[in-house]
Amino acid sequence: MLAAEISAPLRPPLVSVVIPCHDYARFLPQCLESLLAQDLDPAKLEVVFVDDESSDGSLDVARALLGAMPFGSWQSLGLGRVGRPGPVRNAGLALARGKHLLCLDPDDQLLPGFLPCCLEALARTGADVAYTGYFEDSGTERREVTPPDYSPLLLANQNILHTASLMRRAVYERGARYRSATAYEDWDFWVQAAAQGATFVRVQGPQLVYRLHAGGYFQDAQKQDGESKARIVVDNPAFFPPWTRAWARGLLRGEAWAEPFGRGLIPVLREQTGLARQGTEHPPGPPCGNQLPCGGAQGTVGESC
Repeated sequence: MLAAEISAPLRPPLVSVVIPCHDYARFLPQCLESLLAQDLDPAKLEVVFVDDESSDGSLDVARALLGAMPFGSWQSLGLGRVGRPGPVRNAGLALARGKHLLCLDPDDQLLPGFLPCCLEALARTGADVAYTGYFEDSGTERREVTPPDYSPLLLANQNILHTASLMRRAVYERGARYRSATAYEDWDFWVQAAAQGATFVRVQGPQLVYRLHAGGYFQDAQKQDGESKARIVVDNPAFFPPWTRAWARGLLRGEAWAEPFGRGLIPVLREQTGLARQGTEHPPGPPCGNQLPCGGAQGTVGESC
């Protein structure tokens, strides 16, 4: 493991951007240029680049690019092969010194308003996490994805936040981490954050470009859909209603009644879990006494951020 830091001032940067990478050197120039193109002084940014034993020289490419760019500071870290993005992000977050933290995959690009809009939303609402819409780019077509306003029920049902969502440092300090027990590492991370008291605000409009690859990690994760969703529930039991917890335990045990449900969806209503057909009794509900996840929705920030 090798780390290097260049020109790191004593004052914490406004934002630390953690970039995990494996064999994506070809995307690094566009990704880093998108950070420089923000309507924000790059001297306020720290870039933490973490390489997962790339074979295409990604670490050297990153160091050469970062050394020539006017960021306030940057760090690089080379790991032995991990094979999953979550632990690589954790390694970068452990080094990051910023007041705000952002995990950005090297094949993705921020649009110029992303950081200013998200920072303004966090400052104005007091929320802990700001998330945006995005363009999903397959290389042959591009479609706009507009996430809904946050509610704990929605997050329990499906992952409504992109990995590249800006969070206050407090989210990390409360203990949220990427865990490898599930292939849906980012969904699990946001559920952890919510269960630990984080609040969320949606910034309207697409603010980044998310690149899809055939045969990429996301496609591989979908093959483990049922088990990965069940692990999120089992590892964050207080966030889910009792029947969802029973469904998750049943699925992991291989019980016939506990079907995987729709891809990328966790059943949050009792009739969706298969328990109603079985007449299975369920344990008492969450500590808040609610039949659905506790907590309320946060506000939405308008287009003119």
